[in-house]
Amino acid sequence: MTQHPALPLLALLSLAACRNVAPEPPAPPAQASAPATRAAAVPGVTPHAAPHTGTLRWTDPASWRRGSPSSAMRKAQYVVPGPDGEGELTVFWFGAGMGGSIENNLSRWYGQFAQPDGRPSASVATRETRTVRGLNVTITRVQGRFAGGGMGTPGSAPEPARHNYALLAAIVETPNGPWFFKLTGPRSTLAGAAPAFDDLVASFDFR
Repeated sequence: MTQHPALPLLALLSLAACRNVAPEPPAPPAQASAPATRAAAVPGVTPHAAPHTGTLRWTDPASWRRGSPSSAMRKAQYVVPGPDGEGELTVFWFGAGMGGSIENNLSRWYGQFAQPDGRPSASVATRETRTVRGLNVTITRVQGRFAGGGMGTPGSAPEPARHNYALLAAIVETPNGPWFFKLTGPRSTLAGAAPAFDDLVASFDFR
């Protein structure tokens, strides 16, 4: 009987070779495509807003006459009729972060009036704060001898003092900076214009 000793050896080597071959790793799962970015509404969280591009708007009182601003710094101006002479409302806006603080402006305005008994006008002025459509509005009133002031032309003669004058003013804080509404005129004229001024303030809207 013929023996074949090499055959078992070949079989063993073949089996060992099969055992030493590592199995091929499975292919990694395909990554799911990222969903499109979408802003989600989260209760109580306000999304980042773009810079404000709105402006302050208001309704003109029917009896006031709007005129052309006499300087580039004025955004609007009005003639206010009255029994003892006309008053003038001037509107200023200088931009965000400009125009000075509320306190500095009030102090300057009070300094334009003198009291008969020599008291500082700041001590007799009235002041209140209102909220109109989310806007803080500071309103002030003062009367006395008006010495003039404001944005005069350099080198021009000073304005003459005016007795029995009054100031009715509002400073509106908006996202784009404060707006200044300054009404001056004879005391009786401003007394009659007060309801229309209140309506003007109530119409403020920033959009």
